[in-house]
Amino acid sequence: MTVSEWLALAAALLAALAVLPGTLGILMLTNRLAVSEPGARYIYGKSVWVLVVSAILLVAAVWCAIEAGGLGSWVFRLSVLAYLGILVFGFFMHTKLMFRPVRRPKFLGADAAVAKFGPGEEVVGVLDPDGTPYAFIARLARRPHIVYQTEGEHPFIMTHCILAHSSMAYALEDRFREPQISITAALANNMVFYDKSSQCSVIQLHNRSLDGSMPLRTMPTIACSLGTWRKLYPQSKVWYRDIEWRDVFYLKLLARADVIDPGSPMVVYPLQHEKDERRPLKEQVLGVEIGGVARTYPLPVCRARRLIEDEIAGTPLLIVSDGEGDYVQVFDRRTDGRTLSFSLDPAGERLHDTETGSTWTLTGAAVEGPLQGRALAPIPHYNKIFWYVWSDFHPGTEIYGDATDRAATA
Repeated sequence: MTVSEWLALAAALLAALAVLPGTLGILMLTNRLAVSEPGARYIYGKSVWVLVVSAILLVAAVWCAIEAGGLGSWVFRLSVLAYLGILVFGFFMHTKLMFRPVRRPKFLGADAAVAKFGPGEEVVGVLDPDGTPYAFIARLARRPHIVYQTEGEHPFIMTHCILAHSSMAYALEDRFREPQISITAALANNMVFYDKSSQCSVIQLHNRSLDGSMPLRTMPTIACSLGTWRKLYPQSKVWYRDIEWRDVFYLKLLARADVIDPGSPMVVYPLQHEKDERRPLKEQVLGVEIGGVARTYPLPVCRARRLIEDEIAGTPLLIVSDGEGDYVQVFDRRTDGRTLSFSLDPAGERLHDTETGSTWTLTGAAVEGPLQGRALAPIPHYNKIFWYVWSDFHPGTEIYGDATDRAATA
């Protein structure tokens, strides 16, 4: 082989090492590498220098071929074509380009959002520590996965994983105040992102860096229809974005309906444990973890009961559902130093606590009675996550309800 052939072949191989580990499709094979922090540092940082070296080698190969009097070698031509093909594939399919987080969000008022998208559009709702509501169009968040919300005193990022149907918001504070995020991979069908500023990888369902050195503060996050959200929080801002050309590749081709269809048995990435068959594979559940104790509340059970009072690790819970099970929220039942118990009024639109007789909204605000002006604190949890993902990350998780509940809601 000639010098130009060796250089061209080396350039193509280095380009493959630099580009392919971070591309969709190839990530099915390099997933474990991308999840690890050293692997993420290489793929989303140092690999660019490997790509630069490959470009230098390619230029040198072309120069040597021209000096030798031609570009006729089939090895040389195939290597150059492979190099260019890798760059094109990487441009369309690399996760750093495909899932670029939205840093400058656009918001509509709730009424304008309903007029634009319709009341049935699914949103991810987030409540900041002051109770200020924000909503994010879930369908449009599937590709970037992450949207920054930097206004006000409590900035956060909203994260949404299409494979797990899981959403969580994280406060931008401490080491995580100014993250530089890339979506790296999916571990057992849950999103993993890498923060270049802290050099930490985070699995969404862990809510912390892999080594535990950077815990993230979560904010209450739920999934419901836009119409329901506007009814509950008419003052909310609603994030949206314009459809881009990359959506053709992801929203229409890669995010196939059978992946997220609750009735489909299709699973993209292998699980960490055996499937837990106590509930249907893609049944939507509430996943709550407090003090290391994880408990599952199946959505059919929440819908059937409307009110659930429970306790996890010493924290008394109230789980409230509207009549359709569209809105389901988890609250701490304690206020003013006492633990309250609740009942639902005949119309199903208001709650009453037994201890003071105060009247409460489904969003946990007291509007009449001795506790008027108080509010129950919502508890961050995974709202309407697919059962197979939650149970895989929490093997043996407790399931609220008995055999009667399961038979009645199957």
